Amino acid sequence: MQSPPLVYSALKIFEPILIDGKEDPVWQRAPWSSEFIDIEGSHQQTPSYSTRFKMLWDDNNLYILAVLQEPHIWATLKQRDAIIYQDNDFEVFIKPKHSAPWYYEIEVNALNTIMDLMMPKPYRFGGHALLQWDVKNLQSAVHIEGSLNSPKDIDQQWTVEMAIPFASLAHFAGPQRPSPNDYWRINFSRVQWQHDIFHDSYVKKKIDNKPLPENNWVWSPIGVINMHLPERWGFLHFSCDQEPAQLPPYYRIEKMAWNIHYLQNIHKHKHQSFTSDIKLLEGYDDFLAEDIAKYDIQLTVSENGQFYHLRLADKMLNYIFTIDNYGNYTTNYE
Repeated sequence: MQSPPLVYSALKIFEPILIDGKEDPVWQRAPWSSEFIDIEGSHQQTPSYSTRFKMLWDDNNLYILAVLQEPHIWATLKQRDAIIYQDNDFEVFIKPKHSAPWYYEIEVNALNTIMDLMMPKPYRFGGHALLQWDVKNLQSAVHIEGSLNSPKDIDQQWTVEMAIPFASLAHFAGPQRPSPNDYWRINFSRVQWQHDIFHDSYVKKKIDNKPLPENNWVWSPIGVINMHLPERWGFLHFSCDQEPAQLPPYYRIEKMAWNIHYLQNIHKHKHQSFTSDIKLLEGYDDFLAEDIAKYDIQLTVSENGQFYHLRLADKMLNYIFTIDNYGNYTTNYE
């Protein structure tokens, strides 16, 4: 979980895009992302099929075009807000505001069936998926090069195209639309099930009558099999030129704070309490010691050791990040 997140610089456009699942000429201006890898990282097996995407934006929408190589394209779920990852799917995770915990998830299968939800905070901090929330005025389309649900031939790929209105992502004083050089957290996932062919239909491959675990292929790897760690997602940089994006300058303090958070939880699991001495954290030498001197640190632990609160202040950049064991955090740069 120490790999730096990826960054995609999306170019602002001023011409319309037809959302039909095809790569219109305007898409030629957008670079392809890197290929998806296993959610745990590059040390795991390389995905069997290629997945990559492009992004563009204008004053009203974020545009996404994703191409999923697939020799056997199949899908079964047709009802809005069905649990789409029970089919092979493509997933978008968006967190517009760094200083707030809420984020959004959109899933789509090859039938262009949508599941969308809002998370007030991640599951591990007590969040629950709000499936009643919809991306209002979402446009989506799927184009298939091959044949859907037909095992008799070999398919090539399916393409997902979306226009996500910024106005539909404005909650809890969130931004109505981004400005040039803004950064949002974002990530993409592809769920892929192994299959068998039975009576000319696709079915999930099973052992002892249980489906084999799905593959999780992602753009920016998490390090564990859990997409709901938004602090491990990549960054979307809203650009007006072709300059390659860099990590935002506040990424460094966020990584340090979250590393301390992870190590505090490991410490509590082993010793039944948090520690007020950062140097006692297992992993201090490997993950904290090199950069810890760059920060002023205030660490408060309750008398019974069941609560901690951390305040980091960057000595050079005047950034402040606070976090506690419940995952509540604040920033001073947004």
